[in-house]
Amino acid sequence: MAVRDSLPVTIGARKYNVDLAGLARSTIDPIRQGFDTQGTPGEQSLNQAGVWKRSRNNWDLGAGQREADTDEANNRRFYTSTGVDVWTRNEVTLLKTTAQTLDSDATNQLLATAISDEQDYVYAVADNDVWYSTNDGNTWTEINEPAGAGEITAMASDGANIYVASAVGSGEVQKISGTTVPTSTPNTDYWVIDDVDGLWVASGYLVASVGSRLAVLAPGSAPSTDDDITETAFSQVDTWKSVIGTPAGIYAAGTKGNTSRIFYIGINSSEQGGADLLDPVIAAELPQGETINVLAYYGGLLCIGTSKGIRLGMLTGNGYVTYGPRIDIKDHDGNLKGTSCFEPQGEFIWFGWTDYAATTTGLGRLALSEFTSSLVPAYASDLQTTATVQGTVAAVVTADDGRLLFAVNGGGTGEAGVWQEHATNYVATGNVDSGRVRWGTTEKKAVTTVDVKHAKLATGESVVVKVLAEDDVTIALGVTSDTDDETTPGITALPATSGEYVSSVVLLGGPGGTTPTLKRWTFRAIPMPFISEVIKLPIMLSTYTDWDNRHVYHDTYDDYAYLKGLMEARALVSFNIGEESALTVYVAGVSYDEGSLTEWTDDRKWFEGILTVQLVTVQT
Repeated sequence: MAVRDSLPVTIGARKYNVDLAGLARSTIDPIRQGFDTQGTPGEQSLNQAGVWKRSRNNWDLGAGQREADTDEANNRRFYTSTGVDVWTRNEVTLLKTTAQTLDSDATNQLLATAISDEQDYVYAVADNDVWYSTNDGNTWTEINEPAGAGEITAMASDGANIYVASAVGSGEVQKISGTTVPTSTPNTDYWVIDDVDGLWVASGYLVASVGSRLAVLAPGSAPSTDDDITETAFSQVDTWKSVIGTPAGIYAAGTKGNTSRIFYIGINSSEQGGADLLDPVIAAELPQGETINVLAYYGGLLCIGTSKGIRLGMLTGNGYVTYGPRIDIKDHDGNLKGTSCFEPQGEFIWFGWTDYAATTTGLGRLALSEFTSSLVPAYASDLQTTATVQGTVAAVVTADDGRLLFAVNGGGTGEAGVWQEHATNYVATGNVDSGRVRWGTTEKKAVTTVDVKHAKLATGESVVVKVLAEDDVTIALGVTSDTDDETTPGITALPATSGEYVSSVVLLGGPGGTTPTLKRWTFRAIPMPFISEVIKLPIMLSTYTDWDNRHVYHDTYDDYAYLKGLMEARALVSFNIGEESALTVYVAGVSYDEGSLTEWTDDRKWFEGILTVQLVTVQT
């Protein structure tokens, strides 16, 4: 081994001796001094040298945001929720519970409402039969095979009556008024038309589809191809999926292969007061592979339910539709399920969310009062089955008392059929996951405490903060009081843990008749950034230096050029001194300080003396 190899200091590929009297090391404070330039104080106003806070006291911008506090994040959004109502500002409460009121394994379930002779009715389709309820879906009465012996394929309501169609070859479209199935007047009480696969009331027109044919069924007139909107030979669609009325005209969605199109059908009023429907023109086309299941019109917006999710559209001149980004609607395994039904009421639109959780299926909700970007409303999960059920949510309606009912098709698991929102009782448990909290940096941090604020708890109510580490392992449950004597708990210390982020899941529990109300949670953490050191290294750079009783020779200029080259290149190199483990450093500066040079080298080409090298450690 060469003598130079035994020198005590290594920088990159070379070793040196140093003047210990001039060596200096110091750490760099990784927390910069903060200055709050905002007019309103907030968490940014707190001293950054102490613990860092992250709080959440609002959730009304809905779900879908996994990262809770990155630059693009909004502190009114969250990641996921189950069983909770997030739509009251600064509050989270439990949703109402549900119960199955009509048991059916049918795969063609439909729902509709109508008012006949001042009586409110809810109607449900299962197999060949129609069921009606006059008490908002609590109990049901069967109407046996009102449209013949075939399976019912479609149902529509004009507000006063419903219409159902059967699938048999000699089928019919049958009107039902209240509980009566009138048959005395052909083409008013019923229309004979084969193989109907869709039925809608749009802008006052009763419209049926048979494959690519779209036919108007007018009172007093037998179905005729002369009245068709599109004929069987219409080549732009194979099947029609949805037809709706709007103030601008009628919109119809059809699918051909893996492509869906929306058509605009104008209404041309005549001087005699009648109206003719114009030929359909394409208003919009969806990307290939995304097909339309259902349309709805509400609040000036066109709601498009597809095989992959939900889009909102605006109606523009000449009937064209401009739609926005898709909200992906996935099941609990992450598979795109889309939606097949809408129910607009108030400021919300409820939609079918199939197999949202591992053991339940049910509804989601869009909030038209809040948008996260252009044509993208806030959304969250909503009512779910309260028994183990998996299956397609095929329909949703609102009864006259304001409660929701939704139909779950058979073919899945558990109790399919019609599920009804309870009038007063709440689910037993719910949760909201606010997403990953990083405190605005990817550096590690040690989470120290958590606290939560909630409304005064009644007996049987609880609010629990579940803290999850990066690997989804539960760090701690900060359990709050379940008595009526305490409104806010104290600050709960957490077991020692560190990581880039933690996730906050707040669990709400209740006795059924009441619900707790979450107001706020707060995490506190200590940042753990990498601590850099500045090392002032006085290298003895002379023709030779003594080490182990021997001369160690240097080419002083070559060593100077080597170290300066490392600085200019900002190269990361290994640094060792004595027994210390190798550090990774870069050379931040080289200098001959005043008085540090002693003489010229023998060849008069460079100097001898102390070369001060400044190193900065970096994290690798």
